[in-house]
Amino acid sequence: MKKLVLIAFLALPFFMVSQSQAQIKFGIKAGLTSTSIKADEVYTDINDANIQELKVKGQNANVGFQGGIFSRITIVNFYVQPELLFTSTSGEVEVTTLFADNQTESVIKDQKFRQIDIPIMLGYKFGPVRLQAGPVGTIMLDSDPALSMVETLEVKEEFNGATWGYQVGVGLDILKKVTIDVKYEGNLSKLGDGVKIAGQNRDFDSRNSQFIATVGIFF
Repeated sequence: MKKLVLIAFLALPFFMVSQSQAQIKFGIKAGLTSTSIKADEVYTDINDANIQELKVKGQNANVGFQGGIFSRITIVNFYVQPELLFTSTSGEVEVTTLFADNQTESVIKDQKFRQIDIPIMLGYKFGPVRLQAGPVGTIMLDSDPALSMVETLEVKEEFNGATWGYQVGVGLDILKKVTIDVKYEGNLSKLGDGVKIAGQNRDFDSRNSQFIATVGIFF
């Protein structure tokens, strides 16, 4: 159901065009992301005789890739810019294992995500410079769980199929053909309902934030 809502939300700006004297352009864009994972979880009473405790903590941001198509609907100096983007991101997560013999082991692993992002940016133009903000819907395609590095445990992260966030940023248009965007993205909802560790359901309030820099070309 959430995925259908996202698709309908993406189509809304095109309906607006048919109701107004607006200018519309289409283009392609690609760029880089810098993603941080906000996670700070401690799991005890694990169903494993060799492990007493697991700690999961977000660490450094990693660089990822984003690319896709977009359109811009302009009315005077105001514009709406819906985008449909494939995003491959990752962030570092430190997993610390406390074993039954009180030995500890810490490993830093990349938590990877592959997703479809659908931002709807609302903005105002000051000549070639733009200010913008708007919601972004995300459809999760695939992920590599950070806890999978603990070989003795069966781990399954239960991510939501669709989540909501927001983006704010600035842009610059060059010669009416090239457009540059720099944006910050934050989350309005959790990535998932939790994680299953050795058959036990546990809370996992993991949220992503990222900086995005893209270059687009109008057709």
